[in-house]
Amino acid sequence: MNKNDDLKQSTSRNTEYILNMKNQFEQMELKLPPTHDFNEMIETQVAMGDGVMLMTRIYFPEGGGPWPVILERSPYPQIQEVLDLTSKQFTKYGYVVVSQECRGKGASEGEWTPFENERIDGLDTINWIIEQTWMNGNMAMYGNSYGGFEQWILADSLPLEVKTLFVGVFGTERYRQMYMNGMFRHEIYTSWAIENSGVSITEDLGDVYQKAIKKRPHIDIDLEFFGEEFPWYRDWVSNVSKDSDFWQNGLWADLSQIPQKINVPMYIVGGWYDHHLDGTVCGYRQLSNKVKSESRFVIGPWIHSLQPRGDLEYFNSDYSSLKEAIEWFNHQLKGEKYPYSKGVVDTYVIRDHKWKSHQEWLNSNRKEKFYLSQDPIKQNGALCLEKEESRPEIIAYQYDPNNPVYTKGGEALLAWISPGFNGCPPSSVLQEKVGKRSDIISFISEPFAEDRTISGSIKVYLTVSTDVEDTSFTAKVSELFSDGNSYNIRDGITSITYRNGARKPQAYSPGEKIDLEIELWPITWTIKKGSQLRLDISSSNFPAYHVHPNVKGSWAEQKDTKIATQQIHIGKENHSYIEVPLDKSDI
Repeated sequence: MNKNDDLKQSTSRNTEYILNMKNQFEQMELKLPPTHDFNEMIETQVAMGDGVMLMTRIYFPEGGGPWPVILERSPYPQIQEVLDLTSKQFTKYGYVVVSQECRGKGASEGEWTPFENERIDGLDTINWIIEQTWMNGNMAMYGNSYGGFEQWILADSLPLEVKTLFVGVFGTERYRQMYMNGMFRHEIYTSWAIENSGVSITEDLGDVYQKAIKKRPHIDIDLEFFGEEFPWYRDWVSNVSKDSDFWQNGLWADLSQIPQKINVPMYIVGGWYDHHLDGTVCGYRQLSNKVKSESRFVIGPWIHSLQPRGDLEYFNSDYSSLKEAIEWFNHQLKGEKYPYSKGVVDTYVIRDHKWKSHQEWLNSNRKEKFYLSQDPIKQNGALCLEKEESRPEIIAYQYDPNNPVYTKGGEALLAWISPGFNGCPPSSVLQEKVGKRSDIISFISEPFAEDRTISGSIKVYLTVSTDVEDTSFTAKVSELFSDGNSYNIRDGITSITYRNGARKPQAYSPGEKIDLEIELWPITWTIKKGSQLRLDISSSNFPAYHVHPNVKGSWAEQKDTKIATQQIHIGKENHSYIEVPLDKSDI
């Protein structure tokens, strides 16, 4: 094992981002003039409670101090240039920045086990900072992604000196992030595990990723490609049940309970196409009303890098995490007036190109139902506002796990961030035309007579049956523009065994008719006048989710597959429809 091997990763990922950062800094300084010059950076090794030394870089502004302090911790030495630029920029506004490499990463001592040591090491580091003469008694934490986890995991035990947190693109519900109704997210967690294993191999990691997601049984990819077991990854792919000891006890169970114990204001950032969105929303909604009233939650049309991506345009969506953080810290640590409202959720409304402030989470007083039905004229189904009372009908298709439907856009994606991994493009992208594949069944509404804004989580309800003991069903909701092009809004998936959010396996007999509910992630999106709503039903969305083998049992241990005949039941006594939450202003 070579803990510094990740330093050899291609820097191409950072080049464009760094240029963008420098441009943002120049633009930011025009609106928010610096008050100081950067002075110097000092490297030191800080001892944790068990004696392990962690590489810590301290950035100072010009002047005598003492200063308010911003702490950021990271396990990614390959982005040190980015962290260095950010830290120096903070000093220009009168802050000392402490940037620390996690245990076992970069120049820090110890063994790297993802996530396990961050709470205790973070608290040890905070207590060390408090003792320093250059610290003036006011402190904050800042960070995105893993840097957001660094804050959530210790946020219930902060000393009084820590006045606020600035958490970007990370959530508190790890199980929900990793699984959706029993289906594992390869594009997030297999790609992350392969790039961040800490094990040095000669084969290209992107090639390994592409082989690993197709490997059956999946459980042994660590031994086959890296020559040793990754116990933490095996835990992820083996514990499908929310009721398992792995999820009910330990780190992830503790994390899910922390938000309700937080007592400092938070600035939380999320992206509609960020893979942590669902967990971020869960964390925010658990905060106490008092903390919410002092905090701010911003969700833009961004991917994990807080940038827009995809095939749509997002005017008026530019965002500078650093500028927002400086204004927030100036308020929380220096007592300056805050230029924006607190106690609100600000969301970008896609297709309207505008922002909207919500006094509470996205609550809707009206949910419009569109029922699935057959269209006797067109080669697709229909979405109707009124349920057909005619005799029940069945729409059937075959699902072959060896010929899956490939992912095309979406929010639960991450492999795109890794050079050479050939990850699926995230965000809203142009979809295939209706009828492209026989195992995708499309249902389309009538054109909308006026603009209607979706505000919240669309829910897809299906009455289905299959001829195997277990399988999966997918749902993708898109806007079909008047020019005939479709762009995805949201997608979701469910297995039969873990249907309807089940915490443990549910019984099923082949041929049995059952009702499924797939709750899609929330969004604010305006469907334009003349557009139509499109719903695609299938049984795979790979590699966003693992390919269901149509075999009962632990998915990661299955070697064989079956072809399944899937049936969607529509009409009279069946419950096949979608429920769309409408913005209050549309009611």
